[in-house]
Order: sequence, then structure tokens, then C-alpha cells
Amino acid sequence: MLFAQGDRTHFAAAGIGDLYRYFLDARRQAEEGAGSEAAALFNLLEEVVIRRTRAFIRKAYPEATIHGQAIHWPERELHTVRYNLEAAYAGIYGDVVVAIEDLTLSPYNLERYKRAGVAQDELALGREQALVGIFKSRFLKRFESSVAAFRISVRRALEFDQTFLALLDAGRLLNSSDFRAAMRYLEPEDADDDPGPGARVAELEGHEAAAALLAALPPLDAQQYDLAALREAVQHDIAALHGVWEQLRALTPERDAKLQALKHLLTGALRGRKVLLFTYYKDTARYLHHELTADDAFLAAAGHPRLARLDGDVAPADRARRVAYFAPVANDRPELAESEESIDIMISTDVLSEGQNLQDCGVLVNYDLHWNPTRMVQRAGRIDRIGSTFAQLLIHNVFPEAGLEQLLGLVERLNRKLAAIDQTGMLDTSVLGEVVHPRTFNTLQRIAAEDETVLEELEAEADLVSSEFLLATLREVLEREQLDPGDLPDGIHSGRAKAGYRGLFFYFTAPTSGAGERPGERRHFWRYVDLASGAIHENRYEIAALLRCGPEEPRVVGENVDVFAVQERVIEHILRSVQHQQAVEAAPKIVDPLQQTVRTVLEQQRHNPAVPSQAVRAALKALREPLSRAYVKDLRAAYETYQREGDLAALLAAIEALETVAPQPEPRAPATAPLAWEDLHLVCWEYIWS
Repeated sequence: MLFAQGDRTHFAAAGIGDLYRYFLDARRQAEEGAGSEAAALFNLLEEVVIRRTRAFIRKAYPEATIHGQAIHWPERELHTVRYNLEAAYAGIYGDVVVAIEDLTLSPYNLERYKRAGVAQDELALGREQALVGIFKSRFLKRFESSVAAFRISVRRALEFDQTFLALLDAGRLLNSSDFRAAMRYLEPEDADDDPGPGARVAELEGHEAAAALLAALPPLDAQQYDLAALREAVQHDIAALHGVWEQLRALTPERDAKLQALKHLLTGALRGRKVLLFTYYKDTARYLHHELTADDAFLAAAGHPRLARLDGDVAPADRARRVAYFAPVANDRPELAESEESIDIMISTDVLSEGQNLQDCGVLVNYDLHWNPTRMVQRAGRIDRIGSTFAQLLIHNVFPEAGLEQLLGLVERLNRKLAAIDQTGMLDTSVLGEVVHPRTFNTLQRIAAEDETVLEELEAEADLVSSEFLLATLREVLEREQLDPGDLPDGIHSGRAKAGYRGLFFYFTAPTSGAGERPGERRHFWRYVDLASGAIHENRYEIAALLRCGPEEPRVVGENVDVFAVQERVIEHILRSVQHQQAVEAAPKIVDPLQQTVRTVLEQQRHNPAVPSQAVRAALKALREPLSRAYVKDLRAAYETYQREGDLAALLAAIEALETVAPQPEPRAPATAPLAWEDLHLVCWEYIWS
């Protein structure tokens, strides 16, 4: 709501009457598999985003130049590096997968353990069940990433459970978020030769800040919970995790099949090449950097490359320094290329995935599976940039040849459970960012098969934020055919064949006269009617995809359809949508209750001779109109300070500052002008026919 400043009708002139409902509809469409999130939000993105992606420039401006030089576009080549996931875990793969599936993660699911007869909070129950699914999914993702990352996850889970159980036995029951906050104060134990992770109650109590936090946290009412069942569930997880931990301790880097596959790649096909290696997890990045730099035999076989690591813990200044030594030419530091500190292999998390010029490098290695395939395009964009001199850019993706199907199946099942919880209405939307989109599983299979069209499709989704490619294509056709749109007759029509579709497209325009519209411009209405379902669609990206065709495609005319009756339905739909927009705009805006609270305080001071009456009147006027969420937050901070210190002058000054940075608008006319049947002008229509 940053653009809209809290006004849900801000984009009414663009056909989006209620911004909140628009986002809800877009989310529903994406979850139902009706399209990507970007496609669902296309009409809004057109209003706020200007973008020139690689794919857009390459297709729309094939002859583009910079400083008189034609832009060089390297070809991208996908390569799959196979390893045996079961071998990477030395025969314990099946045991580990079963253990993860069977975890109860009960400290995160306390609502489930309330006694019979105690009311459960349905929203809390749904959220906790979703968190259990998400934590299991994280286990599996780190399991695939590296033995080291998974070992750290198991250790943390064991320490958490054992400490939680120890506190429970001591008569103290805490919710998981409070308990985790206290645990964060403790430094992780990194030793690999210790007896194993255990309860850390003594350390919590011995740490001043952690102990203070624990003392301040209100314990849950233990009488509401079946403590015996809860204790049994925690003990079950501890036993399962201990079994996994003991098996993991025997896995050395020499037995790590995935690590060995990477070493084989770097000493073979990529020997002597500058390589950018990505992983999702900091723990995996550190593991790889340590194992590669500590292996003298590997370094000799690889030609003694210089390696560096980047993750979120590297300071920004040091990060920029390492980037310059890795890609000196792209960062205007060519003198660093021959330095002894130059970097040949960069191991990085996604802190480096955007906003960097790394085109000195022509090889990218993705060490983990692409749970978010869009990141693949972002990563490739670090080396596939204007100025690259490579004819081909190599993108190597590390995939398990055995165990992949089972792993994907487990993650997919977890996501289906999350979707089922969401459909009940019990799930808080804040946890959904962790969910893997259903289309990702198919994309992973295609990447593993080295299907290079995946990159083009993912880039096409990135281009959804703009209709510029569509407009560029239209301009090209008009220039080629020497056509002037103004010379075309009104109401022209055509048709195209498209398997699985049977519908009609209509394009209307209307004059503008609303306060939110510029004089002389026209409003544009695209509608596609699905004759099978009767649904009327207005997403311009989806409609453009239906209309787009080549110059040689034959014209098709539909049969047995009353075009005029369908056209009347479309006109009624357009008129209703405009009326709805106007109704939303006319509805009174909601004033935050805090504003009324502060107004009450100020009203009591109106006749106080020690307080400037003019300042009070100005403040009351400023608080009469709705403030955006950001300014309500500032007002809340100022009011809380007033409650503590009683400084009315400071409160008035804060309100005056809000009025200065966000002056209240004068009453305005509706952004969307009224619309009548006779205002609509039919530009063209088309059959989409199977």
C-alpha cells in the first residue's frame, strides 16, 4: 500500500476499485494454478512498474546499440551435474526421510495438545499446523543442500527440544516463539567431537539477557494442556533426532557424494574457469569453502584457484571488495585482474543474486535445487549482462540422480497439506511465503532434463510487469504494414484458432472526465468472454496471450454464436465495474481509532491558557482525515511518548510534522468518471476458437 498511502481506491481509474480485494483475487488465482502471481497482478503492475529486462530488449530491440556498439547476447547452456543423494548420506537416506516425516514438532503445535473440553483457537491451530509443515519442508531442503547444513539443523532441533522438555519438567511451559527468542542469545556449539547436543537450561539461566527474557515471559496455563501427551511427543522427536544425529556423525566429507561431484566438476570441465557458485544456505556456503580450501589435492588438480565466500555475515565493504577482485573488469578495476588477491571461484548465497556486475565470469553453478526457480534467472543475470564477451554462458545445476523423486514427493505432500489448511480459513497468510508453488516441481524436472526453454519462460514471467513488449510488437507490425490505427474502421473483427478455447474478445474505449484522469485521454476496456463457462475476464496479460499470433496465421470465424448478445453482456459488465469503482471511491474513508483518541486528548486542552490554541486547532483538523498506516505508526510513537513524559508541545509538533509531510487532500471529485452505454466505443472484436 506504499503507492496508495492506505487508500484502497487509489487505482480506481485503472479499473482496480478495491486494491485489497484485487490482491486477494490475485492470490486465489495463483494458488488455484490459474497463472503466476505476476500474471494475476498484471493490470496493477502496468500502472506502477517500468522495466527493461534482457528478454524484452533482446526481442523488442534486436539492433540495440550502446555507444555505437551492437549489444552482444551470449547463449545460455544448461548442464546437469548428477550425484547420488542416497550415497551422499551413506545408506541412511531412507531412515532420515522417515524420521523427518514422523516428527511431531509439538512445541510448535501446542494448540493441538489442549485438554478435552478446552476450546481451541482455530486460527492458531491452523497457523501452528502450517508451521509444522514448513519446518519439515525446511528440514528436507537443507537435507538436499548439504550434509553440513542438515547436521546443523538436527543439532539445533535437538537442543531446542531437550531444553523445552527440561523447562517443562521444571513446571514451565512457554510458547515456541518466546522460547526461540531466548535460545537465540546462546552461541551455537560448533564442535563435532562432543558427546552430542543436549539441554541448555543452565546456559540460558547463566546468560543475563536470556535469563531476563525468560523471567519476563508469561508462562502458558499448564492446566489447559495434556502435559503427558505433550511430553511424550517431545520425547518421541528427541529419540528420532538422536538416531539421525548419531548416523550423521559418521558422514565425513570424503563420503559426501555431492561434494565429490562438485570437486570432479571443478577439476574437470571447469578447470581454469572463473566460476560463480550459488547455494541457498550460509551453512552450506561455509562448508563448501572450508572443504575446498582445505583439500590440497583438490586445489592442485583444479589448478590452484583462489576461492572466496560471500554471505549475509560479510560486511558490505568487504563484500564490495571481494566482488571487485572477482570481476575487476565489470567493476571498472581492471588493474586487479593480475593481483594475487584476485578470486577465481566465488561461493555465495543469494546476497549476491541481484544488483551486481559479474560478467567477467562465464560459468554459474547452482549447488541446490531451485525451490524458487525465479532465483535461477536472477542468479544468471549476474553474469549475463551487457558487456559480457562470452559466446556461451554455462549454467551447471547439481541434481540428485537417485532420491529426487522421493524428495520432491515429500515436499509436494507437505505443500498440499498447507493448501488444505489454508482452504479451511484457519491459516494466517503470513506463513504462506514459505510454500513451494505447485508449478515448481515440474520446473525442477525440466531443469534437470536441461530444457533451456525454462529460462525463456521464467524470463517471460519477469516481463509480465510491463506491456511494453506487446506495444513494441504492435509498433513493429504497424510500421511493417505501413498502417495508421486511425485509418482502421471501427468495430473491425477477426479470429484465430486456439485449441481448448471458445470465446470472444471485445475492446472498448470511452472518454475521460474524472479527477484521476488526464483530459484528452481515453479509458480502455479489454474483455474476453469464455462461452463455455460464461465467465468474463479482464486480465490484459491473459487476454494478450490469447490474441498474440504470427502474420501467417489463418483467420478463423466462429459459428453459432450471437455476437450481439455477448457484446451486450460485456457492455453491462463494463458499466457495472465502473459503477462499483465509483461506489468504493464515494465510501467514507476509515479514520484510525488512535486518531480519535489523540483528538480527545487535544479537545481537553483547547481552553488551557498554557497551550497555543491555534496549534491545537491545526492538530485537530489534521487528525480529522484518515492517515496512511505509516503516518499512524508515527502518530502512535508520538502519543506513547506523550503518555510517558506528558509533553504536549512535543505531541503537537509531531502532528504538525505529519501534516507537513502528508498534507490532507481537499475533497476531490471521483477519480473515475460516470459512464453510460452511449459513451462506449467499440474498437474491435475477435473470435478465439477451437
